[in-house]
Order: sequence, then C-alpha cells, then structure tokens
Amino acid sequence: QSGALARYAARLAGCYPEDPAAAAYSDSVFELAQELCTINPMINCFVGPHFEGVKRQYFAGLGDSLDQLEKELARCTKDDPEAQFFGGSTPTHADFNVFHHLDNCSVVEPELLHGTRWPGLGTWFYQMHEIPALAEYLQSRPKLDGVGEDPGLTDRNGVRITQRTPGGLAHLVDGVFVFAAR
Repeated sequence: QSGALARYAARLAGCYPEDPAAAAYSDSVFELAQELCTINPMINCFVGPHFEGVKRQYFAGLGDSLDQLEKELARCTKDDPEAQFFGGSTPTHADFNVFHHLDNCSVVEPELLHGTRWPGLGTWFYQMHEIPALAEYLQSRPKLDGVGEDPGLTDRNGVRITQRTPGGLAHLVDGVFVFAAR
C-alpha cells in the first residue's frame, strides 16, 4: 500500500509525472528505492546485537543497489543538461523516496556517499538538500538519536519520545511534540 499512498500524495504535491511513460519510469525508481527500506526499522527500532547484525548485513549488500541507482541517475541526466534528478529537471516522488532511504543510511554511515564509487548519487544527494522546502523540513524536523541503543526523536524544545513513551499520541506541531490522550 505504501506505493499507492505515495503516488496519491505525489499527485497532490505536484511531483508525480503526468506523462505515462515518465510516471512508469519514476515508479520503477521509487520501487528500486523500496528495496532499501530495511534501513527504516534498523535506525528506528533495532537495538544491541540485533541492530549490529542487521547493520552488517544491510550495508554488505547495499552497494549493488546503489550501483543500480547510480546507473539510473546517469541515464536520466545524460541527454539533458538541465536534468539533476531521477525525474529530469524537477524531482519526482522517486527522488524523495530515494532521498529518504539514503538520508537514513547517512545516520549510520555518514560518509556513505562521499568518495568516488557513486559520484552522481553524491552530487544528487546534496542537490536534494538544496530544495528549499525539503531543506526547511530537514531543519525543523525532530532529531533522531539513540540509534542502535534506544532510538527516539527529540523535538526543538528538547522533548524526547521513544516507542515506549506513554500517554497517548504525539503529534508534531511547528517542530514541537504535542501529546493527546487516547
């Protein structure tokens, strides 16, 4: 269901291609990024030896996926000097999905996209950071901390929540957690 919901949200946000062929290609890159999804529970849930084991296995196999993403990005940008993204000159839902997973990877391996193995992805990753609305979101979102030990999120006022935080639901309002009883 995540793909269907992402496409729906992308249409609402105006970052889903209208051209059917471009949409299909963007969907294929989106799905390629979905293969990286193990990073999400790794950084948000797993602790101790379980975290270390999944981390070792995940990063041991990550290179093949990044090689494929590097090839796809090169294919998208080779004929168009304005193209910087998987979707061409503007990012699509595929770009945001790839970014999400690689941004999460950088929490565990900050130097992952530095160096020469994936130069296109490294440049693309930093161009994504320069998109004004994304940069604003990244600056205001809660900070993930305690990865591998006690994962949680800390808001800009220093309030930290984890999966064990009692007291109902936490909503994020203007970068601050607001708690609502169930």
